[in-house]
Amino acid sequence: MTNTTAIPSLYIVDHWIPFPSSEYGGVQCVVAYSDAECERIIAESVDEYYRKNIPNYRERIANEIKKAKRFPVDAADVGIVYEFLT
Repeated sequence: MTNTTAIPSLYIVDHWIPFPSSEYGGVQCVVAYSDAECERIIAESVDEYYRKNIPNYRERIANEIKKAKRFPVDAADVGIVYEFLT
């Protein structure tokens, strides 16, 4: 859901998958209008393996979003714009 009156933010989110599945971590850069939208976007990108094997994956994503850096951006589209994952 996109709010056309708000200004979107670029979220720089640390990778949420724990060691050893993700040995070195990573980062996801997401354009979203809110923390909830950012969480939904990241959660929708999660592979089925992690959905089954990390039952609290949504909580892990939400915790990383709370710590994320945010920058206002002039963007029309929301979504993951860059990710580096190990």
